[in-house]
Amino acid sequence: MYFTTEVSEVVEGEVNLRGYSLRDVMENATYADGAFLSITGRVPTPAERRLVDAILNSLLDHGFVASTITAARYIASGNPQFIPAVAGGVLAAGSNTLSPEHSCHLLEHARELRGNNGSIEDGAERVVAEYVAARKRLPGFGHPVHKTSDFRADILFSLAEELGLAGEAVKQFQAIHAAFVRQTGRTGIPINIDGALAAVGSDLGWTANQTVAFAVLSVLPGLMAHVIEEIDQQRPLRYIQDGEYSGKPMTERLAAETPAGV
Repeated sequence: MYFTTEVSEVVEGEVNLRGYSLRDVMENATYADGAFLSITGRVPTPAERRLVDAILNSLLDHGFVASTITAARYIASGNPQFIPAVAGGVLAAGSNTLSPEHSCHLLEHARELRGNNGSIEDGAERVVAEYVAARKRLPGFGHPVHKTSDFRADILFSLAEELGLAGEAVKQFQAIHAAFVRQTGRTGIPINIDGALAAVGSDLGWTANQTVAFAVLSVLPGLMAHVIEEIDQQRPLRYIQDGEYSGKPMTERLAAETPAGV
């Protein structure tokens, strides 16, 4: 099979990363610069670098609130190897935790609904009405612990505004939240970090997959720290202690003999 790539090429004594020498990147760039270049294909501006630094710090840890940490530690307790446990934790990310992909799609759908001539507010009202009518959960909203506001989302929005990087997507997501409150009357469901990442990432020109990539980069250090701790604690085979059986009571009896004719 023949591959083509615009990401990199490796030759004797050199790596070409998106047109830049990896040697030069190592000597003169920050990690945020290198990650931005690798994922998007360009070097960030100073303002973008500052915002990306905040993004990479936004999901460093979320304890046992998200299933990613619990999944990773369960795997490490049964198979105390670093890489399988970290990979398992990443595989637990998705529509219900960590990944901003579905929030990105919500933004795209709001843009489609408002069309070329509709306002941001019109797109917000229409997308919320559609989700409410279908009884679907709006991605990017709500948190089991941060009930009134998600401080991580607040910081990213504030920083993006301060740096002049908050654009149409941030306004659209905030308008969707306002429309949600108006249509449902529910005030205790703030924009969460996934929604903020989708909005800020979109204004940075990122695709949904690129935004997810930065979210995964952000969560990895904390995830790896939990796996290391779990392995170091040497507590084998954790099990769920608060589970509850909800099936039939144990009153059934198997026949003592094989039924005739079988």
